[in-house]
Amino acid sequence: MNEGMEIFLNEGEEKSEKPVKTGKTEELEKTGKAEGLEKPERPAKPERLDELISKIDKLLLDCGIKYSGIMNLYTPMEAAGRDHAVFAACEALNNAEWLKDRLACISIMNRTDVCPLEQIRLDDMTEPSPGKLKYYEAYYKKSRKLAHGIVVDEERKLRDGYTSYLIARKYGIRPDIYEALAARPLRKVVRGRHVLPENGTWKIKSSKRYSWTYSLKTAVVPGDILKVQTKKGQMYICVDRIDYVTGEEFCAEHSAVMKHMKKRLKV
Repeated sequence: MNEGMEIFLNEGEEKSEKPVKTGKTEELEKTGKAEGLEKPERPAKPERLDELISKIDKLLLDCGIKYSGIMNLYTPMEAAGRDHAVFAACEALNNAEWLKDRLACISIMNRTDVCPLEQIRLDDMTEPSPGKLKYYEAYYKKSRKLAHGIVVDEERKLRDGYTSYLIARKYGIRPDIYEALAARPLRKVVRGRHVLPENGTWKIKSSKRYSWTYSLKTAVVPGDILKVQTKKGQMYICVDRIDYVTGEEFCAEHSAVMKHMKKRLKV
């Protein structure tokens, strides 16, 4: 995980509907707008794209990130320090005043094919309980999707996702397989929308999605209802997706889920 990052820029100093890729001056489809500031009476001439990209390259080099030479992809210079380097690069880009109106978005790249399923080592793994495996398998049979991927370390030892591994082997499917360095913390992350109980069911409160780390023993799959702590107090979410984060800084960004409500909502 954190094997690279893509950077997208808005074209021009004012709001733009045409973000451009760094590394090249190709135009992309509309992906968003920058939050523009109030236009001054005599606006300065927008910085040339090639000059801006050169400044980005230098900024990222100071963080241990280099341009890959492919489209707008940047990669860590040292694999062992990639988690910290990518986090530091994201912070530097978001805090750069000269990028305030030009930075459209940053996309962190996580490889999902780090090794074949057959190469995964199951050292010291214990079998999941029959109930837990049955819960995950029932979700797969209904959705034809795994609840989440599989994570291995650099020696291909399994770190998380044993139930996904067992189901993938049983049904002959190809799962997403990520790599997280053994020396770095790893967290399972649930992403979802806030919901409210209403007339014996659950109603989606808004379309905005938020994320929390999940470390409870209860099995969790998309559609499950969880209790979480927010700035406005305790609330409920319906899980849309289950991912992973690794690295001290990325893991520290999320609060933990409080309770699995053992209720579900179809997603």
